[in-house]
Amino acid sequence: MAGFSNHCAQAVINHFFRNISQSSPTTLYLALCVADPTDVTATALTQEVTGAWYARQAIQFEAPSSATDVVTANTAQITYSAVTDSAVTVTHWAIYDALTNGNLLASGAFTASKVLNVDDVFVVNSGDLTLSFE
Repeated sequence: MAGFSNHCAQAVINHFFRNISQSSPTTLYLALCVADPTDVTATALTQEVTGAWYARQAIQFEAPSSATDVVTANTAQITYSAVTDSAVTVTHWAIYDALTNGNLLASGAFTASKVLNVDDVFVVNSGDLTLSFE
């Protein structure tokens, strides 16, 4: 399960409890992280993978399946470019509202960390990344 960022939580409070309209991002992006990005955008940006091969990838989520469903998952496989620089260990993910910089919306840990060596390709299968309100 994932944690929603301070930015996202504040947007929900403002929109639903203070009647301050919030714009939805047109595209969401999945970032790979080398450590826990926390709930704060500035910290999250320092934990993101870097390298000539790396770029955030677009991600889409499914609609809740019923009136009581509060879980969503990614709708399609996400594939990153092959690693070209040096090995990196990916432990966490983060969702942003922009391809670069932007606002952190949610983050979480992968079920297992993954060492990516040169020529390795990181893949997130459809349905593997879930977000939930509890």
